[in-house]
Amino acid sequence: MTAPDLTPDGRLGELLEQWRRDIRSVPIPTLVDLATAVSIVRGALHRADASPDEAPTR
Repeated sequence: MTAPDLTPDGRLGELLEQWRRDIRSVPIPTLVDLATAVSIVRGALHRADASPDEAPTR
C-alpha cells in the first residue's frame, strides 16, 4: 500500500483548490454597514480607556 500524495501539487492540493472554489462560489452578505462598525469600535475603545470605577455593573 502506498501513501497518498499529500504534496501541494498532488491530490491534497486538488482537494484544497476545489474547496476554495466552493467557498468562493457563495457570496457573503454584508453583516453591518461601515458607520455602525465604526461606532461599535469607537465605543469599545472608549470603554477600554475608562477606569474600573466607571465600568457598568450587572
